[in-house]
Amino acid sequence: MQVVVLAGGLSPEREVSLRSGRRVSEALRTTGGTIEVREMDVDATLIERLRQQRPDCVMPLLHGAAGEDGALRDVLDALALPFVGCTAAAARLAFDKPIAKTLLEKAGVSSPSSIALPHSTFRELGAGPVLDAVVAHLGLPLIVKPSKGGSALGASIVRSSAELPAAMVGAFAYNDVALMERLVTGTEVAVCVYES
Repeated sequence: MQVVVLAGGLSPEREVSLRSGRRVSEALRTTGGTIEVREMDVDATLIERLRQQRPDCVMPLLHGAAGEDGALRDVLDALALPFVGCTAAAARLAFDKPIAKTLLEKAGVSSPSSIALPHSTFRELGAGPVLDAVVAHLGLPLIVKPSKGGSALGASIVRSSAELPAAMVGAFAYNDVALMERLVTGTEVAVCVYES
């Protein structure tokens, strides 16, 4: 069985993705079975390389937009290549934090109070009044993060109103929508979405 592990890519999370790819490749190689593992970086030649090799299975381990927003899964489906992981639709839903929070809450999973606002809201209504309203509604401390993405890129813990503008700039550096959420302390848990 030939397994292709896709890792790398061009997102700001490239290094995290490469580490994940190496770990998974090493684990697959130690299974003792008849698995041939090939690692592939993701670039403009990927589709042609996959067409030529026709692997039995693809393990997409890209972090960030290209790997987690469903687009790569759509491409793998279009190429009729089996892959490990959730559907493209499930990936799109999980990658968008405000949408994922809404779905989790509808399923009965508790989630901290939050507000997600696009950058344009701050331009149109004024950053000061908007941030004052957010703090009045959610309280402090908050965590501010881009609405899409991972690896804590662009995320900031805000303990005072004075820290909020810089946190917003940090979040907007990675996405046009920022999620401001009440800070919950404790153990962080990451889960995979298996089915839509």
